[in-house]
Amino acid sequence: MTARTLIWTPVPTAKLQIRLHEEGEGPAVLVPVGSGTVLLPAPEARFPRAVALARTCLRIGERALAVRWDDHAVTAHPIYDKALYGWAWGAHRDVLTLLRATNPSGPAARLLLRGMFLLHSDKRDQRSRHDAVAARFGETLDAADRAMVERVQDWPSGGPQALSALFSAAGRDDVAQVASLVDAGHADAWLAKLPSSASRKVVREAPLNTVLPVVPVTQGMAPS
Repeated sequence: MTARTLIWTPVPTAKLQIRLHEEGEGPAVLVPVGSGTVLLPAPEARFPRAVALARTCLRIGERALAVRWDDHAVTAHPIYDKALYGWAWGAHRDVLTLLRATNPSGPAARLLLRGMFLLHSDKRDQRSRHDAVAARFGETLDAADRAMVERVQDWPSGGPQALSALFSAAGRDDVAQVASLVDAGHADAWLAKLPSSASRKVVREAPLNTVLPVVPVTQGMAPS
């Protein structure tokens, strides 16, 4: 499976769609869920672009979480104004593979990325860090810290199951369902229709439903 990315925010979908269009943020598919909205950035977008989109969601709705995953690893990032916090699930080698696949390319970028990850990779099993990390997830997902601690401590397990477990532990089964359907390819046809590259001006001037379509992926629907 190629790497996937999604963003969750508690902002209602209709409000989010209009605000993102006004601010020229996109393109992305918007999936309404009971707890808010799931955004699926354009497949070509690197993860820093997804983080920028998540920060716009943060300004609109005060909370946002950006995740990426493949068959073997997951990273999840509670979004803040400037600092980027996160946690990784999966073996170190698998997480590095995911990071390489979703971050800007180039020798310098890859070297910096590897150095930053290796600097912190051996600290994932330090219990002194688990409470602090879990608190950030609890704050963002409005979840009990204890449930989040258990997920943080289960960092050796990666892939789609670890991602679903994170959202389910936070009481966000609706988001876990979207992630599962994205894995199964239910969103691929919609994502393929997004413009491959779009500036703020292009997003603002394009028809709303071409750059920020609202798609009921959870109903298993396909494009008409």
